Amino acid sequence: MARRRLQGFSLIELVIGLSVLGLLAAVAAPYLSNGARAYNNTHAALYTVNNLRYTSERIARELRAIDNSGGVFAIATPVNTAGDSITFTKTDGVTVSLSAAPPLLQISYDTLPGGVFTLADQLSSLSFSYYRSDGLPASTTADVAYIEFEVVLDNGNRYAQRGRVALRNRS
Repeated sequence: MARRRLQGFSLIELVIGLSVLGLLAAVAAPYLSNGARAYNNTHAALYTVNNLRYTSERIARELRAIDNSGGVFAIATPVNTAGDSITFTKTDGVTVSLSAAPPLLQISYDTLPGGVFTLADQLSSLSFSYYRSDGLPASTTADVAYIEFEVVLDNGNRYAQRGRVALRNRS
């Protein structure tokens, strides 16, 4: 009985093995691609939501510091209509401006050289509304008790956040 030496795979076995491997790769590729796309979309959404949270908190912090030393809040922007920018003086005498020029939301300080900083780079819209303590729209800066703002950021999806700030230092 003659014994045959086994030294590897035959050509037919290699072709069948490569065909099965190619079929498995063709089935698995869309799943891997979808996973990578989902990761990228989630990362972009988290970046935008984090930026929205930071922007809203920063706006609220700045608005809480509006000066009221003369019985009237030091708001230079007209308060009888809603707008997309606001200029005011803080209790430390610094004049602050928040202005929207989509896609940028910028904040500027009069005391800092080159004091214009970008708060958000995905801005879709920004609005400020002014209210009296009874909830009705304010007509003068002496009537303002609350400032309501809405920030909308867009990275392909729109993310909005509203805030209402009760002004301090009311006389």
